[in-house]
Amino acid sequence: MGKTILCAQFLHKGAEEGEKGMFVSLEESRDQVIRETYLVGMDLRDMEKDGLITFIDASPLRNIPGEGKFGGLEVGKRDFSLVALAKKIRTTFEEKKPERIVIDPLTALSIQYPNENERRLMTLDLIEVLTQTGATCLMTEELQDGGPRIEEYSVHGVLMLRSVRAGITSVKTLEIIKMRESKHDDQPRLYRITDNGIIVDHEQNVLALLGEYKD
Repeated sequence: MGKTILCAQFLHKGAEEGEKGMFVSLEESRDQVIRETYLVGMDLRDMEKDGLITFIDASPLRNIPGEGKFGGLEVGKRDFSLVALAKKIRTTFEEKKPERIVIDPLTALSIQYPNENERRLMTLDLIEVLTQTGATCLMTEELQDGGPRIEEYSVHGVLMLRSVRAGITSVKTLEIIKMRESKHDDQPRLYRITDNGIIVDHEQNVLALLGEYKD
């Protein structure tokens, strides 16, 4: 769908303007992200060497034992993952001072919390850690039931990427569900993943396009 590419493009654009970024990957390794984004026109290696982009490869957190030690305490896998991730984000932020932070995807952590209330608390705890940094943050989450799970009231904006059937084919759409303190387009728009990253067609009316196929 392009969520990792969107995250990388957010950091890449910032780095081009001199803003430092932090990429927290909960699923793919740093090398996988580098390869994937290189294929769509973004070479993050030089930016990493120049200190403009920092990677936190948190994917191993999903493979830790059922219990672990943290600060001398025995804690379960879920709490260990969250505590360890929060500590890593804080220490890396203090060292690198990034202005942009992405976490991709939150799903890799939230699936450890099948209980809805526990998952919500985990999400809010992580959002609080990010808020304390003062950076502009982007988190991704894969939808399982057709609607956003990240608590909308706790974030400033929500973007939705989805694949929509159009006749015998499908199209990718991006929609701004919410964006506080900002006037924004309220219509879904087509987007393409190209050799220059994600490009949004802000002129094509998606609803009209889908209506044509339905007729």
